[in-house]
Order: sequence, then C-alpha cells, then structure tokens
Amino acid sequence: MFLEQLSPVTRVRHHRPWPRALVDIEGWRLAGTRLADGAWTLVSLWGEQGAVHAAIRDHASGEAGVLSLACADGRFPSLAQFHAPALRLERTVQDLFGLIAESLPDPRPWLDHGRWGVCHPMGTPGQAESKPYTFLPAEGESLTQISVGPVHAGIIEPGFFRFTTNGETVVRLEERLGVPVTLGLMAAGELPRPFYNPLRIVDE
Repeated sequence: MFLEQLSPVTRVRHHRPWPRALVDIEGWRLAGTRLADGAWTLVSLWGEQGAVHAAIRDHASGEAGVLSLACADGRFPSLAQFHAPALRLERTVQDLFGLIAESLPDPRPWLDHGRWGVCHPMGTPGQAESKPYTFLPAEGESLTQISVGPVHAGIIEPGFFRFTTNGETVVRLEERLGVPVTLGLMAAGELPRPFYNPLRIVDE
C-alpha cells in the first residue's frame, strides 16, 4: 500500500472501498509534500469531531487510499500550505467542525456567513459570531468593483461574486457560495441584499 510511505502508519482493517491508514502529524505533513511535488493527487478532504481525513491517489501505482489524523487539541497541519487545492476544503472543515488548520494560507470562513445561529455546528457548537467578510485587496489605478448576486438569472446556485476590473480586464474575482436563497424567496420579489454596493470605484 502506497500510504506506507508515510511510516509509521496504522492500517484500519476491513476499510472499504479504499484502504485507510491512521497517521501522525509528521505523516500528515509528509503527505502534503507528496501532493506538492505532484506524486499524489488530493481526491477529497473532510472532517469529523476530533479528526480530519484526506482521500489520496498515487500517480505511479494508480492506487487510492484514505489518511486519517486525530486532532486531540483541535488542530491539524494545513495541507493547503503545500497544495493549494486543499484550501477551500480546509476552510470548510474549520467552519463546520471548528478544527483549526495551522498555517492555512487563507483562514477566512467559507460556508459560515454568520447566519446559522451557532458556529461549528457539526463539531462543538459555540456562540455565533457575525463578522464582516474581508475580501482580498486588489491594487492598481482605475479599478472598479462590480458585485453580482446572490440571485442570478435562470435556475443556478445562488452565489455572490465580486469582480475587480480595469476596463475589460478582470484583475480579481472572488466568490462566496453557500448562500441560502430559495426559489420561494426569489418568486416573492422582495429579497434583502445584505451584501455590497453593486458598483464601486476603488480609487475614489
């Protein structure tokens, strides 16, 4: 099993359909380096109370497996610091379970818009904190910010998008998904928009 490269590992017996191994912090970090050098592919990453898991595929053998790391202190080393595709998955784990990804390049919330009434609903629930979402800055002259959403024409997933443009060039695009907008609200015609001015000149 390719996961044994992360020795020492403890294999979980009778795990299907892919083999699963319990690793320590160093083994988890080593998996990050394997992802960074392209030897492995991150298939998925998710959490539960007190643990985080990653599904990995080995390019050389074509095998796949699951890594599990116990988070006794509620923390785990971020894989995103080595491998950017893990970023939003780790932000999701933080929002839902309250497990902290250490050295996470972007620790902003991803699914939690401050409207659940609690924080970390699938972990140890706590008091909800509603904080303004901080968008990443864009620098340059003659920049314009255009806000789109969360309701869009047609039947597509609600989402808020902020474009920063210089003329026809999109300098930065950020999105916020997980917006709880239903068709019933859309049909009602009166939808509160607690987001942002749809058109704002950055360098005013």
